[in-house]
Amino acid sequence: MNRRAYIQQTTKYLGYTLVAGSVLNLWTSCEHSSSNWKPVFFTPSEANTLSAITDTICPKTATPGANEVGVPQFIDLLIQTLLKKEDQLFFKKGIEEIDLVAKKQFNKAFSDLDINQKESILLTLDKASAPTAMTMWGKPMEAHPASLSFYRKIKNLTLMAYFTSEKIGKYILAYDPLPGSFKACIPYHNEKNWTEVS
Repeated sequence: MNRRAYIQQTTKYLGYTLVAGSVLNLWTSCEHSSSNWKPVFFTPSEANTLSAITDTICPKTATPGANEVGVPQFIDLLIQTLLKKEDQLFFKKGIEEIDLVAKKQFNKAFSDLDINQKESILLTLDKASAPTAMTMWGKPMEAHPASLSFYRKIKNLTLMAYFTSEKIGKYILAYDPLPGSFKACIPYHNEKNWTEVS
């Protein structure tokens, strides 16, 4: 890659980062209640499927589930705001295909399945999906990386939205907005993981 191409690539991803930051700010200022959520990109039916997928990937346990922290709303807003038309259609098609699989296997929409049936479908998709390629500055480090499946992309978005949400960043992960002095070597006693959310 020559110098000009490198600068163009860096500027492009800096732009994505700034826009993504705006989406995050907009999202954190919104209500996350799923009961009053009106999707901006997906249809209500597609939004139900998306919510079922994200909550199966990050279910409620001792910590909040994906739907409790507004993950489907974030993904819906991000796809509407940042992605090109062809990428938006990719996500719509992926949602549609998961519903078709659910109807073929269990004669129900994905959102109407029980947790074991949902997990069964998503685990099958996970095993069939190529792993996410290593990247640097948004560029793959492999010569010919495998293209990501819908499941892999929606899982990556779910995890990113979940761990950058305010509730998880501030109240579940370790969070210190005004860190003290740096201590290089300290004993570890199974403390919480640190978050980068500010």
